[in-house]
Amino acid sequence: MRRKWTLIAVLLVLVAALAYLLNLALGPRVLRVAVGPIGTQNVRVVVGFLQALQREHAALRLKLVLTEGTASSARALEEKRADLAVVRSDIAVPAEAGTVAILRHDALYFLTRPGSGIEKLRDLRGKRIGLASTQEVNTALLTRVLGFYGIEASEVRVVLGNAADIREKAAAGEIDAQFIIAPVSDRMGREAYISMTRSGVGEPGILPIAQAEAIMSETPVFASVELARGLFESDPARPEDSITTLAVTHRLVAQHALDETMISDLTRLLFSLRLLIARETPAANEIELPSSDDRGAKLPVHAGTIAYVEGETKTFFERFGDWFYIGVMVFSLCGSVAAAVWSRVVAARHPLDIDVELRELLRLIADIRAAPDKATLEAMKGALEETRTRLLAVATAAPMDDRQAANLRFLLTELREVYRERLEAFSA
Repeated sequence: MRRKWTLIAVLLVLVAALAYLLNLALGPRVLRVAVGPIGTQNVRVVVGFLQALQREHAALRLKLVLTEGTASSARALEEKRADLAVVRSDIAVPAEAGTVAILRHDALYFLTRPGSGIEKLRDLRGKRIGLASTQEVNTALLTRVLGFYGIEASEVRVVLGNAADIREKAAAGEIDAQFIIAPVSDRMGREAYISMTRSGVGEPGILPIAQAEAIMSETPVFASVELARGLFESDPARPEDSITTLAVTHRLVAQHALDETMISDLTRLLFSLRLLIARETPAANEIELPSSDDRGAKLPVHAGTIAYVEGETKTFFERFGDWFYIGVMVFSLCGSVAAAVWSRVVAARHPLDIDVELRELLRLIADIRAAPDKATLEAMKGALEETRTRLLAVATAAPMDDRQAANLRFLLTELREVYRERLEAFSA
């Protein structure tokens, strides 16, 4: 019985080890994604992706790591508190990360008050510029853009506030221009344009960052985007023609150390579920793949995303073949361990000697013959049954020759006959 339970315990250990390996290889993998602040478009898109993965029972899952903003998200990735992060291209992009997807482009441009005399960007010197933000990173971005045109921060007056405050000041003529940082499709730009029309007679001016391509060549963290004809007003169309301006990108990035196949799967899932995410979060329609042409760019693309874009995603066997080989080796190792344990269990038992047991049987027969009364004989009944059981175990576990087998049969028969005869004699 003890051997049986030992074998069961060894088998349970093997089953548990195999189950652990299978779960490790085939179970859902959870990736931590740093994004923030709460309530922003980036958080809504990531939450939509997280929920879509859960609904589809995907092999990859996301866990939110909420942060105070894109700079904090980048630090979380660098400090290994997150596997993925949503960052802005002009703010501390982690060196050890590659782009998985571009979540959106924020266009950069100025809207000017009618009659302000601002015809070109250099005319902003000495003017009041409204910025619908209180974040230092956006103020720094405005300073950086002005610097491209030789304007120092001290040469302008920056008016900060929330979007409603800036629109109110614009309508009251208290600012000369608004610096817009927003997606082309966002209503913020149209609302800002409308507020500027109320500040004077005539049409507000639209000043794009006209040298976008030149700036991008020197500063690769920027991108370009097009302000479509009629974006702010359709009749008459404002702008009258499409305009190209500078932009910053919000990117989902992943640590380079993450498995290439896993990131390839993540990219595939993001773009296959994009329409599903967009049903609840329309901003997901702006998600796009990064260009994989320049692999040495300042904002490199993750190798897993490149594999997806170029159709080099690994097959099932290529992905899990190593696990099958490892499983076979582990199972073989576990079998060897189980065999060693069983050998030790067997070696720890007392050796079985059939001749010793036969002599013990002869002694018991002699004791029955010498029993002085019926009470003594009946008291020996328990020892008789124990001896018979042990002999049967010995007979099945230890090899016997013909002589030993014949002796065993004879002595067992003699034991029964002697016991019966003595019992009848005492009962007569």
